[in-house]
This record gives sequence, C-alpha cells and structure tokens, in this order.
Amino acid sequence: MIKIKNICIITDFDHTLTSKESKSTWDVLESIENIPKKCKEESRKNRKFYLPKEKDYKISFSKKKKYMKEWLEKNLNIFTKCEITKSHVKKVSNKKDIMKFRKGVKTFLKYTNKENIPVIIVSAGISDIIKNYLKANNLLFNNIYVISNEFKYKNKKIIGFKNKHIHSLNKDKIKIPISIKKTISKKEKIILLGDNVEDTLIAPKGREEDIIKIGFLDSIQNLNTFKKYYDIIYKNETFKDILKLIKKS
Repeated sequence: MIKIKNICIITDFDHTLTSKESKSTWDVLESIENIPKKCKEESRKNRKFYLPKEKDYKISFSKKKKYMKEWLEKNLNIFTKCEITKSHVKKVSNKKDIMKFRKGVKTFLKYTNKENIPVIIVSAGISDIIKNYLKANNLLFNNIYVISNEFKYKNKKIIGFKNKHIHSLNKDKIKIPISIKKTISKKEKIILLGDNVEDTLIAPKGREEDIIKIGFLDSIQNLNTFKKYYDIIYKNETFKDILKLIKKS
C-alpha cells in the first residue's frame, strides 16, 4: 500500500479541475470590460472552428497538433492587438465565480494541501488567470505548482508569452522546472487527471507502472478512445471518488 505522503498529483486545469460547462482561461479574457467587440468575435470564431477539432479523435495527431498551435497563436495575436493590460487580467480573474470548479474540487485541493500532496497543474491555458482564480477562491496553496502560458508585459500591456507556447498537444515537450521534476521523482505513485486523451502526454517517461491515469469523459462517443489511454474513467462531474481513492492509499 502506498502512503499518502508518497503520492503526487499531475493535472490539467480547464475542464478537468473546472467543470465541463465552465469558461476556459482563454474565454475569461472575453469577459474583460471594454474589450473591443471585434476581439470577442474573432476569439469566438476561432473557438467554434478549433474546439471540435480538438475533440475529434479521428483527426491524426500531427494534423490536430498543427490546428492547436494555430489556435493558440491566433488567440494570442487577438488579445495582444486588443491592448489588454496586466490590471485587466488581474481584475477579471480575481472574480471567484468567473469560472466554475467541478464538484468536490475545493475539498480535494484543501485535502491535498493538508496532507502536503504536491498538485502540479500543467495547462494549455493562462498561468496568470489560473493563479488569480485559485487565489480568489483561497486555494492557491504552497503545494500547488502551475506550469502554463505566462503573459509577458511591456508598458503593462500583453505582448506575448514569457515561455515556450503550451497547447493541448505539446504537453510532452514542456520544459518542467528542475525543482518540480525532483518533487515528482521522490513520489512512488502519480495520479494523472485530464479531460482529453492528449492530457496523458503529461505523464513522466519511464514511470508508466507508477501512474494511475484518470480521465473525465467529455462525450460518450469517445468512451472507447478514452479506454485506450486512461485506467479509470469518470462520466460525472464530481471529485469525490478521486478523494476516496487517495484516502485509501
């Protein structure tokens, strides 16, 4: 039996820790006051075109990867043109209800903090928004690490990302900080959480036997595909079963 202190959580953020119906961190930017209507329309047009492709597992990985890269770069270009400032981002993401957690996530994060279980969030979303949202909900604990796209500002306006762009299909290429790598390497068991099969790309290489992959099914038509990638599949919104799994350890 693995002791709680020897467990590590690696998780996606958008629609994994947040609910299926929640805004994504990118969608949150559309909620900024006084943002030009054209920016919102362009962003929504991109989402309408690219989101179905992200969820379509009949598309080849290489083609889908190209689509996801395009989507991220187009969105970044849109919101850079809109002259969004650091204060705009902070103000909108400091609203505790701007997104919606899955049921049980708050309890889950509080428990992992209490037991000092590392929670490593690897997201194709926006680091600034994830951290602000967690903080607004009193959930930005010391055991939580966020690896995501971090805005770069000049004259307080967004001009790009500080780091190499992260999208949903290149999570296996992310440069993970050495300190976080060490944290993961010290743990005997890794619980990986995601809502797309590509979230399993986060899994550390060479640790396959140590990982329990848990997927939140987005659509029943993708069940057979999910079975190929995940050990446990949940069709509901709650984190109660995941908490039970951890507490049994």
